Amino acid sequence: MVGCSGMLIMAEKMLPFGRKDRRTANAIVVRDTGIVDIGQASALRRTYPRDRMLDLGSAVLMPGLVNVHAHLELPSLMGRVRPSDYAQWVLDLLAAKRELSQGDYFRAADDNIRTLIKTGTTTVGEICTHGASPVLIRQHGLRAVVFHEIIAMGPGSSPLLPRGLTSTSLVVQGLSPHSPHTVSEEALAFIRDRARERGLRLCMHVGETIDERRLLRGERGGADRLFQAAGWQRTWAPRARTSVEYLFRMKVLSRSFLAVHAVHIDTSDIALLKRREASVAHCPRSNHAMQVGTMPLRKLLDAGVTVGIGTDSLASVPTLNLWDEMRFAFKKHSPHGPSPRDILRLATTGGAKALGLEKAIGTLEPGMKADIIAVPMPRRLSGDLAADLLRETKSCIMTMVNGTILQLEQKR
Repeated sequence: MVGCSGMLIMAEKMLPFGRKDRRTANAIVVRDTGIVDIGQASALRRTYPRDRMLDLGSAVLMPGLVNVHAHLELPSLMGRVRPSDYAQWVLDLLAAKRELSQGDYFRAADDNIRTLIKTGTTTVGEICTHGASPVLIRQHGLRAVVFHEIIAMGPGSSPLLPRGLTSTSLVVQGLSPHSPHTVSEEALAFIRDRARERGLRLCMHVGETIDERRLLRGERGGADRLFQAAGWQRTWAPRARTSVEYLFRMKVLSRSFLAVHAVHIDTSDIALLKRREASVAHCPRSNHAMQVGTMPLRKLLDAGVTVGIGTDSLASVPTLNLWDEMRFAFKKHSPHGPSPRDILRLATTGGAKALGLEKAIGTLEPGMKADIIAVPMPRRLSGDLAADLLRETKSCIMTMVNGTILQLEQKR
């Protein structure tokens, strides 16, 4: 087979995370939006002599990173929002947002998308609250699942769903009922039914704080302050032993459901998540900053629950760089947590599956979409390339989404 009008991308090393062992592969052939071949550069150059060659030199090729949970519309607010406890953080965040304009949300989303591209995130699970991020995601050429946030607490609440929820090949639409403590049982049932009718994925903050569990159990806690500030009655809150059990009872848990944070879950909850094939978004830096606890990552993975990694927002973390998040996750769960290679898998194959995109992205294999990044070869090599990358990587040499190069650093 002789190729034409394609691109042969070469580098020194590759981490494909595919189903086959390709330790010697260091080149990829891209046609249009997809990958058509992968292997050694010398062999591929003979097979595809007419392809344009892109030699990235001392670099490592790997699948684009998947940030499964972000709020791109929020600017850096950590100076104004201090996470002393979750309830106060929410109240401070709402106060800070009252000073922001629609233009602020657009500028923040634009800057944050540029950061994702520069640092190697090619797909994002975005929580859209202010309507700014979807158009900018499309303009920048990023791949995304956009979850439109809904807050609706109170009897008889029938939330208005956003209009124009049309998915494209790059941007998939979804819904995000915010959390069990901000969406009533009636509203959640309405959202669940509409999502099923339209084939939309669901995302929800679940079990992030112990106060949510206390509220669901009818106990006093920090959520009382939030209800009081919102003018809600505590009797409007759902009742359940845990958030996960509540969502199971509501028939919300499914293969199309992403539970964000999942800090306060137990063995029974993990079994329910696995049984219903729901996925989990791990946001370790946000959990740490908010002092809500540590998500049981090892137990989830051992149970076979799909887990991806997310940065959350600049209201609780200093950067949206997924490499920073991965490094923190590795240190947080050491010495009995995932290996560096496992952490990288969570940010690629795990994230792809968590967003329902595992048939298109997450690995470098023929037939997959060409979402590819190239990162600098680590200065110090230990024999464990994944560990070396996790230790040193900050940004990318090249970022490609759907066969289009969004960023290419000039050779130094």
